[in-house]
Amino acid sequence: MDKPRQVLPVRALGVIAILGMVLLGSSIYFGVNYAVERAVVADAQAKAQQWSDYFLKAMYNVDDLIATGRLDPEQARIVQTAEKLGDVFRFKLYDATARTVLVSDDLTMRGQGTEEEAVDFNAEAAEAIEQGVSAIEIQDGTGKANRPPLYVEAYVPIPGLGGLPRGALEVYLDQTGTAALFRNTFAALAVGLAIVAALAFGLPTLAFLLRSRQASEARKRAEFLAQYDTMTGLLNRAAFTAKLESALRQAKADRQQRTVIFLDVDDFKAINDAHGHAAGDAFLKHVARAIEGPLGRNEACGRPGGDEFIVLLCGRPQAEVVGYIEAIMSAIREPISADGRAIAGRVSAGVYMVERGASLEDAMHRADVALYQAKTDGRNAHRLFTPEMEEAMTTRRALEAQVRAATETKSFEIYFQPLLDARTRRCAGFEALLRLPDGSGGMIAPSVFIPIAEQMGLIAEIGAWVLEEATRIAASWPPELFVAVNLSVKQFAGGKLVDQVNGALQASGLKPSQLELEITESVLIENSEGVGAQLRSLKGLGVSIAMDDFGTGYSSLGYLWQFGFDKLKIDRSFVTALESNDLKAREILDTIIVLGHKLDMTVTAEGIETDHQASVLSSLSADHFQGYLYGKPAPASELAAFILKNQQLPDSNTLSEATRASA
Repeated sequence: MDKPRQVLPVRALGVIAILGMVLLGSSIYFGVNYAVERAVVADAQAKAQQWSDYFLKAMYNVDDLIATGRLDPEQARIVQTAEKLGDVFRFKLYDATARTVLVSDDLTMRGQGTEEEAVDFNAEAAEAIEQGVSAIEIQDGTGKANRPPLYVEAYVPIPGLGGLPRGALEVYLDQTGTAALFRNTFAALAVGLAIVAALAFGLPTLAFLLRSRQASEARKRAEFLAQYDTMTGLLNRAAFTAKLESALRQAKADRQQRTVIFLDVDDFKAINDAHGHAAGDAFLKHVARAIEGPLGRNEACGRPGGDEFIVLLCGRPQAEVVGYIEAIMSAIREPISADGRAIAGRVSAGVYMVERGASLEDAMHRADVALYQAKTDGRNAHRLFTPEMEEAMTTRRALEAQVRAATETKSFEIYFQPLLDARTRRCAGFEALLRLPDGSGGMIAPSVFIPIAEQMGLIAEIGAWVLEEATRIAASWPPELFVAVNLSVKQFAGGKLVDQVNGALQASGLKPSQLELEITESVLIENSEGVGAQLRSLKGLGVSIAMDDFGTGYSSLGYLWQFGFDKLKIDRSFVTALESNDLKAREILDTIIVLGHKLDMTVTAEGIETDHQASVLSSLSADHFQGYLYGKPAPASELAAFILKNQQLPDSNTLSEATRASA
C-alpha cells in the first residue's frame, strides 16, 4: 500500500516563497548594481581620458604650468572653459611628485605656487603616475556641498618623454545621469528575465526595497538640511549653536581659550542690487571659503542666514585671533569673478574672547555687540568686545529708536537762526536748523543724531521734510526775508531733489528768490557731475545756492567758479581765530571776502560771538552776519517778535542788545 505523499505546510511554502523572492530580488538588485558600477567606471575612464586629451591639447605651456602653478589670463580662461565641458565639474592638476599645482574651482586659494600647496601630496595621483595608468574612484555626493549625488574621481597620468609621466590630472565627473541610464537599462533586462517570478512574489519585495531606499535618501537629505546651510555647506544656526555650547562646556575642563566671532558683509544689498542675486550668492560662497579655510580641527564656522557668519576658534591667543581675522578680511576683499564681472566686498567682525563662566547667551550677545561697534565705527573693521561697548550700544540703539520714531511721526523740530545785513544790521533771513527733542525737555545735539540718521539711511527722508516745513513757515514772513536750508549728499543721490524743491515751493507759495540751499564740499566731492547737473536745474528754478563751511575742504576754489554759487559762507573757525591770532585771521578773512566778491557772490560770516569779530568783518566788507551775538537758534513761534523788533530799530547801534534779548 502506497504511503500518502507529504505535503509541505502552507506556512513553509510561504517561507520558501519569501526566501526565493528575497534571493531572486537580491540577485537582481546586486547584479544590476554591480553591472552599473562597472559600466560607470568604464564610461568615466573613457570620458576622463578624452577630457584629459582635450585639456592637454588646449592648454599651452603645460610644463611651465606644472612647474610654477601660475596661470596667465588666457590659461585661466581655458581652465574656466574646461571645467564646464561634458560631465566635468571640477579638476586638479598634479606635478610628477603628486603635489597639487592647480584646483579649478579655487583659483584664489590655489594655483599660485605657495608653500602651503607644495605639501598638498595626493597618494592616488602618485599611484597613477607611478603605474602610468588611469585610476577610478566612485564617490557618493549625497549630503556633500557642491557635489552631485554620484560622481567619479579619475586620476589620469600625463604622458611625458620616454614614457615617464610628467604629472597627473584628477578629473571630477558627474555620473549621476550616466548611472541612472545604465541602471534603468540593466534593470529592464533583468526584470525582463525574471518578470514571471517578480509578478508572482517579487513585486511586493521590490516595492519595499524601493521605498526603503527612497526613505534612506530622504533621511540623509533631511539630516543634511537639519545641520548645514545648503548654499555654503557651513553649519546652520542650530548646528553651530550646539557646537558652540559643547565647546564652552569643554573649555571648563581643558581651560583653553574659546573665541566667538560674528561677521557681517558690509552693504550686501548693494552687491545684490548691482550684480544680481546669483552674483550675491557667489560672493557669499567666497566669504564662506575664506572663513573656513584657516580653521583647525576642533574649530567651526556657520551661516545663520542672510549675509551673517559665525566662527568658533579654540586655543588661540588674542594676537593669533587678530591675525586670523585680518587674514580672512584680506582674502574676502580680493575680487571674484561671477558671470564675467568682478565683484568685491568687505566684512565687519565682532570678536568676543570668552571669559570663564560666560554662558552661551553671553558669548553670542557680546560678539554681536562687538560687531555692532565695528559697524558703527565705519565698517570694514573688527572690534574686540569690551564692557564699555555694551553701554555704548544701548545708548546708540536708544538714539536710533528716537531718530526712527521722529522720522515716522515727523516729530523733529526746526529752529531758525537769524542772518543780518552787515551794513544795516537788519534781519535778512534765517537759517533752518534741525533739532530732535530728547523727551525730557532738552534737545539732542545735531552732531549726535544727524550722523546716526545718515548711517540709518534716513537723512534723505528727513531732509525732504525739513525742506517742506521750512518753506511752509517762511511763506508767512515778510517778502524781503529768505530762508536757508542745508542739503545732505544723500538728497542728491536719488535724482529727485529738483522735483522736491519745486514741490515745496509750489505747496508753500514761497517765492524761489526767498529760498537759499546750502551745501558743503563733501556733496561735490562724492559725485560732482551728478550734483552739478542738479545744482544747475535748481538755479533754473530761481533759488540761491550757497557753499557752506568754505575753507575747510581741499578744492573749494575750483568748485566756486565751476558751479556758479550765489553765496559763500565763511567757516566759523576763521572767525573764532580773530580772538587768538588777529592779524593772520584778518588776512585769511580778507582774502576769502575779496575772492567771493570777485566772483559776484554774497559773503556770510558764521559764528560771530563778539563785537570785535563783528567790527573786523564789517571793515572787511562781509555782506551777512550770523552768530550768537545776534541771536541763537529759536523755534518758529519766537520769530515774529524778533522780526518786529528788528524792523523797528531806528539805527544799528542798539541792534545787538535787542536781538539778544528777543532770542
